[in-house]
Amino acid sequence: MDFALFMERYGYKILFAIFGGIVLLMFGIVLLSVYSFLKLYGLLLGGLFLISVAVYAFFVKHRYLNAYGEAQGKYFYDPKYGKKP
Repeated sequence: MDFALFMERYGYKILFAIFGGIVLLMFGIVLLSVYSFLKLYGLLLGGLFLISVAVYAFFVKHRYLNAYGEAQGKYFYDPKYGKKP
């Protein structure tokens, strides 16, 4: 079996395993950090802090990043920006 036939037969499986491992590693790091945070501060205090961080990220930080992205888009990607009419 030559390399081209090997890649045709097993290449997508190898790529699926590599990308699956990367995704599992990312979720594993997040879950391990949440577990260690809850173990360090306790379930009540750690849970309240994690919920407050999630609420802050979804409401306050989202508005800030949206406004920042719109300003950057207007500055960098507006074709009419800086041109005289």
